[in-house]
Amino acid sequence: MEKILKHIMRPNDKIIKYGVLDEKILRELKMITSLYDYIEVVTNYYDDEDDPYRINWTDIEGMGYGWAWMNYDEKDWHKMMSKVVSHETDLLLRNVNDALYFVYENGKVKTYHFVYIGDCRYDTVISFSNNEIGL
Repeated sequence: MEKILKHIMRPNDKIIKYGVLDEKILRELKMITSLYDYIEVVTNYYDDEDDPYRINWTDIEGMGYGWAWMNYDEKDWHKMMSKVVSHETDLLLRNVNDALYFVYENGKVKTYHFVYIGDCRYDTVISFSNNEIGL
């Protein structure tokens, strides 16, 4: 756990809590979407056996960028991103025993970082802010 924590944390990040994923964290994540104006979901996939820390693919969804927002009017982006978070939460719930979570803050951004350590490795990083989140 400590090794992963050192790998994912940036110098200005402040860890709030971390541990083995459970349903309580996922319920908290679904509820928190209403407290923030901006939401971003980043999924990093790692499948290079020779270099397990190399990101082979990244998918990013946010307010006005990514693919999901293209079918929505701007006034509905928050609702759409809340649905993306709900979908990610449902996926994580299916694999609750094979994932770790890390919650941290950096300035005005609160982040829920999930590390899936099952058959394939991927991270889902869900960030919340009342200011635009920079890529």
